[in-house]
Amino acid sequence: MKDLLFILMFTPFIILALRNPFLGLCAWGWTIMAVPTNMLWGFASELRYTYILAIITIVGMFFDKDPLRKKTHSGLWWLMVLFLIHTGISNISTMSSYTQSWGVWLDFLKAIAFSTLIVMLLTTRNRIETFILVLLTGAGFNIFFEGMKFAVSLGSYKIVGIKNSMMTDNNLFALAILMVIPLYLYVIPIIKQKYLKLGFTALAGLSAICVIGSYSRGAIVGLLILSWKLFLKSKRKILLVLFSVAFASVAVYITADKLTERMGTIENSTEDSSFLQRVTAWKLATVAALDNPFYGVGQDSVQNFYVWSYYYDDIKQLDFINTKNVNRNKSKAAHSIYFQVLGDAGFIGLLLFLAILLKSFFLSKRLAKKSKVNWIQELGSAIQTSILVYMLAGALLSLAYYDLLYALVAVLISLNQIDKEYNQSELH
Repeated sequence: MKDLLFILMFTPFIILALRNPFLGLCAWGWTIMAVPTNMLWGFASELRYTYILAIITIVGMFFDKDPLRKKTHSGLWWLMVLFLIHTGISNISTMSSYTQSWGVWLDFLKAIAFSTLIVMLLTTRNRIETFILVLLTGAGFNIFFEGMKFAVSLGSYKIVGIKNSMMTDNNLFALAILMVIPLYLYVIPIIKQKYLKLGFTALAGLSAICVIGSYSRGAIVGLLILSWKLFLKSKRKILLVLFSVAFASVAVYITADKLTERMGTIENSTEDSSFLQRVTAWKLATVAALDNPFYGVGQDSVQNFYVWSYYYDDIKQLDFINTKNVNRNKSKAAHSIYFQVLGDAGFIGLLLFLAILLKSFFLSKRLAKKSKVNWIQELGSAIQTSILVYMLAGALLSLAYYDLLYALVAVLISLNQIDKEYNQSELH
C-alpha cells in the first residue's frame, strides 16, 4: 500500500518535470537528499527515482522555452567539467574493477549534470530559495528519523549512515549533515509561517544531535569548527553561548562514555588501529599517485584489495612518516577527500579538485563581504561555512564526489551571476 501511494505521488512530478524542468530539478534534488527507496519495501523500492527524474528533467530542457534560463559561462563550472573528464580518463586504465570505477564515475556525472542544470535554471532569488528549501526538506527526512531514534534511546541507538546513498556510514552521513546546518540557519529567518519555521529550527537542532550521535571524530571536529564560525558571525553571542552550553551539557551527559573513548584515541593515535588504518591508506594513495602522477589508478581503486596489495610493499618509501602500517589484508578507503582524489586521479586531478574548492571558497567569501544585496551576502556566507567545514572535516573522511558539494558550487555560480546583473543595473 505504501509503495503504491508513493508511486501515485511520484508520477505527477514526471509530468511536471517535462513541462517545467525547474520543478523536475527540485524533485531530483529532493530524491538525492531523502533517498526515498529506503522508506519503501515492495516493488517501488527497486526503482531508481533519482535517475528517472534526472533523465526526464534533462529531456524536458530540450522542449522547454523558459525565458529565465541562462547559459553556463563560468570558469568554475568549466573546472568541474574538466575534473569530470579527467576522472573519466583515469578510469580508462583503472587498476580496480571497471564496474566499480565507472559506477562511481556515473554517479559523479549525475552530480555534474545536476549542477549544470542548477546554473542554468536557478536565475532568481525565488528559485534559489525554493530549491534550497526542497533540498533541506529532503535532508530532513533522514535527519529527523536518525536524530529522534538517537535522542529517544538516550544515545544507545547507533547512527550508521544511510544506505543506497553516498552517506553509507556514520562518518559520511555526519559530514553531509554538517554541510546542511548553515543552510538551515539561512532559511529559518526568511520563513514566514510559524510552524514551518519551528519545524526547520527543530531539524537544525536534530542535525547537531545526529553529528554527535555519529561518534565520528572527524565530524565532531567539524561541528566545533562550525560552532566557532557561527559564533563569530552571530549578533547574539551571549544567547548563542548559553544555548550551546546547555546543548553541549545534555549531549555530553548522554554520550560521555562513547565520546570520551572515541576522542581519547586522537591522543593515543600511535595505538589506535582506526587512525593507523587512515595513515596507511594515505601512504598507499600517495605511493599509487607517485607511480601514476597524471591520472592516478582510477576512482575507488585504492580500496580495492588487488590495488592495495600491489602497492603495499612500496609503502616503505614513506616510512619516514613514523607510524606503523596496518596488515596487508586490511584494504581501506582513503578516509580523506584529498588522498582519495590523489590516489584516484593523480596530482593533476588533485590540483583540479583543490582549484574547485578554493575558487568556490573565495567566491563565497567575496559575495558574503562585498555583495550589495543582503540575501546574497547571507546565502554566500552560509555556503562559505558549508565549504569550509567540508574542506576541514573532509580531510578525515572520503566524500570527494558528493552531489551536495557540487550543487552548492553551482548555486554560488548562480548567485554570482545575479550579483553581477544587479551591479550592472545600478550602473544604468
